Amino acid sequence: MNYYESHITIEPVFEEELEKFKNICSKYKFRVAELLLQKRKIDKPEISTKDSFCTGRFKDLKTAKNDTLSLVEELKENVFTVKRYKVEYIVLDVRL
Repeated sequence: MNYYESHITIEPVFEEELEKFKNICSKYKFRVAELLLQKRKIDKPEISTKDSFCTGRFKDLKTAKNDTLSLVEELKENVFTVKRYKVEYIVLDVRL
């Protein structure tokens, strides 16, 4: 099944701001990625300090575009620094 996927990248946020980001994203059915970095197996995973981002999935382009733009605006209104956003058409997605 083909679908649209949207990604929004913001400056990294932590603790209370991360929870606020998650709450805003959930209103649009976007999920916030848990970006954990682990250089070696013996190291404890650490939260990425480079970016925070969220992803949404949609059946049609109009909804994908509208929800993405609405979420971007709400994030900006809440003083999050949006670095990038995009909507992609997914033709094939295989996870092994």
